[in-house]
Amino acid sequence: MKKLAHFFCLFGVFILADGCRKTPATSSQPTDAGEITTNDFGSKRRQGIDFTAQGGTPTWTLDVDFTKAIRFQTQNGPVLLAAVPKSQRDPRSNGILIDAELMAEQTGSGKRTVSRAVVANRRLKIIISPVVCRDTKTGQSFAYGVTVETNGQRYSGCGTFLNGVSRLNSQWVLETYRGQRLHAEQFVNRQMPTLAINLKEKKVQGFTGCNSLQGQVQADGDNVRFETISTTRRACPYNFESGFLSTLQSVTLYRISNNRLTLLADGKYVMTFRKTASQ
Repeated sequence: MKKLAHFFCLFGVFILADGCRKTPATSSQPTDAGEITTNDFGSKRRQGIDFTAQGGTPTWTLDVDFTKAIRFQTQNGPVLLAAVPKSQRDPRSNGILIDAELMAEQTGSGKRTVSRAVVANRRLKIIISPVVCRDTKTGQSFAYGVTVETNGQRYSGCGTFLNGVSRLNSQWVLETYRGQRLHAEQFVNRQMPTLAINLKEKKVQGFTGCNSLQGQVQADGDNVRFETISTTRRACPYNFESGFLSTLQSVTLYRISNNRLTLLADGKYVMTFRKTASQ
């Protein structure tokens, strides 16, 4: 668990450094609003996998259990395994670098092995970057772009953290909206907008800065949708509420680090929240 905590701490540094002040690069445009596609996230989560990624040309998959091992495989290729080393920051991508030494292991079929002679001096280099990415085969959007280099080949694709949903399930106070830091003086009774997310009941409640809100929420991996939002009918002295609600319902992705929740829509940072002190 110490290794996993270190990883998220390192990731938190560069995500928060970006804040809401600039638009992240995108590998393609995110998908339109719709049902969250879960792939086999649930199955992988039950296996203890913390991060998963995939790509095409050729098709490849990457699974990382931060307490055990990394597993990488291309279509019809052998399974490559590596122990999880201490991660590093990658200054070129504003992401993190995992530079691991490969080890020998059988494929899932048990019919092929990677010999120690073949893997000698070979490495598995993984870069996870905070850029919105869309899988061209499934059309699904992901919060992270991934590149994998091994055996002289470079593979690009999209990835997601599988256990972020448990951290999303909390109470949050708005800090920034479309790049602007907000203050209590801007809202009714000096009360900042909030969100209380209950994924067990698939409900969200909160405050818009003027009215109470409630609605539905669904999330899996790094995908999230806020739907069927309704509010009380108090007349608002500011124009903030309508834009806040519209933006909230356009959100498709999120990132969490250092008790900060970043919501993304159309590949851009649109809001950040901090976890309430009582949590």
